[in-house]
Amino acid sequence: MEKIIGGIKRDCYPLTDAQMLHMYTMTFSPTHEIVNMGTGRYLQMELNQAALREALNRAVERCESMRLRLWKEPETGQVWQYVMPYENQYFEYYDFSSWSMDKVNKVMDGWTSQPFETFGGPLSRIVIVSMPDGYNGYYMNMHHMAMDASSIVTFTRDVMDIYCYLMYDHPYPKPMTSYIEAVKQDLKYQEGSKKKERDVAYWKEQFARPEPIYTDFTGPGRLQTQRREFSKPDMRAARLASMDAAGATIRYELDVDSTMKLVDFCEEHGFPVSVLLLHGLRTVLSKFNNNEKDICIKDFISRRSTVLAKKCGGVRMHCMTLRTVIEPDDTVLEAMKKIDNAQNDLFRHSDYGPMPFYIHQQNAYGLDRGFGYESVGFTYQPATLKSIVPYLKGIPYTSHWYSSGRQPQPLYLTAMHRPGDGGLDFHFGYMSELATPKEIEFLYYYLGRILFRSIENPNSTIQEIMDMV
Repeated sequence: MEKIIGGIKRDCYPLTDAQMLHMYTMTFSPTHEIVNMGTGRYLQMELNQAALREALNRAVERCESMRLRLWKEPETGQVWQYVMPYENQYFEYYDFSSWSMDKVNKVMDGWTSQPFETFGGPLSRIVIVSMPDGYNGYYMNMHHMAMDASSIVTFTRDVMDIYCYLMYDHPYPKPMTSYIEAVKQDLKYQEGSKKKERDVAYWKEQFARPEPIYTDFTGPGRLQTQRREFSKPDMRAARLASMDAAGATIRYELDVDSTMKLVDFCEEHGFPVSVLLLHGLRTVLSKFNNNEKDICIKDFISRRSTVLAKKCGGVRMHCMTLRTVIEPDDTVLEAMKKIDNAQNDLFRHSDYGPMPFYIHQQNAYGLDRGFGYESVGFTYQPATLKSIVPYLKGIPYTSHWYSSGRQPQPLYLTAMHRPGDGGLDFHFGYMSELATPKEIEFLYYYLGRILFRSIENPNSTIQEIMDMV
């Protein structure tokens, strides 16, 4: 729809379901940096600053969502989005090479905690940096309404491909796809389609099941406390909201050999790595909550199965409840099969959208706003840079995700492979009000024990695995 913004006609589009979730988060958060995503991409080599600056500019020009703007219509309050024409940018440069890494990380956490001007301003900031130990690259802070983790990885790949074209005559990368075309497809779904009818029917059937139960990553104490607080001894949902959303991130690194044991096990038995990680996570929650069989995890789905979706940028991630009921006498392989089936169902019907999903859930079980059944959110990011640009193979590479100091949910685990060596990193983002670093460490310890006892004893029962750890 054409709108006049600042005296200029713009082609504007409504927000997608994925964006509406972040708009909801901002609406009920005291500060908007809660939707910031700060990342750093660094190679241990000298980089030509002029070529890197040119590569970044070309990548921004090729990616529509990097030029996205949001506009709130004064008369109605409705939020629209549009893409600005490309303009060349001169990205700032900072030399941190003589600093300690802890000091650099504090600076970049500080950058990440600076909110964007959500309506009308740019939704990204890129800074070229020199880091300690000979690493060089760039820091990027993104507004989650414009990009998600998958798009950031894709954007990074484009930057590096273009840089290698400029410096080493590497073939020029294929074009990115159109973010606006992807938005149009999502809006067609929202307006009604056969696919949406099937998804509505599926979720209607799911919400006809008996009410789930909240299982906390610290044990049953939080639900029991809230039952007393609200004088509802049979309450099965818990209040998840925090008043200030203050939070932090803790990262744990799994070594390469251990990572490959997990990956090889999944390949041998035909399961995605995400299914094994979800098995470990839900088994921990079960063990911590009196061996509860009915476990809910907030699963984040990237929705990038088509060529258009993979390379369009933007935010396409939807999150919904992955609910699995695993019997104690199910074997590890039987449990993983149930999780795999449940996740495939979730993927097939994930276009339904997180906001319609949670409204449907609230209506089905009589939930008040801010209540739910999942203490943990989960996503798995398999992509690495090492397999992307042949000219950079063998060069040490590192990436870093910085904290904005805010978290929108009690605990969010992102498992992703390190681009340098392929080992797994576990990023735990948590609300300071609802978790402590010691509790996160305890959770990670048990997650590791359950994962490795499971791949060593795939025909053992879930009860036997929990007894081993």
